[in-house]
Amino acid sequence: MNTRSVLVLGSTGSVGTQALDLLDAHPDRFTVAGLAAGGGDVTLLAQQIRAHGVGKVAVADHAAAQTLRRSLP
Repeated sequence: MNTRSVLVLGSTGSVGTQALDLLDAHPDRFTVAGLAAGGGDVTLLAQQIRAHGVGKVAVADHAAAQTLRRSLP
């Protein structure tokens, strides 16, 4: 079966975290291609980036994006 690449918008919110849980439950069917978030929970977003090995990330809040950039290698 072919895997589908998914971009999760609002990944740190309730629906976004549930979507990631669903994608994690079916690694044979889905891969996380990217994450997007407003920037309210930079710590959770950093954890999601590490857990999914995501290289494509969008953060709406500039200050949060700077904080995230400093927290990742």
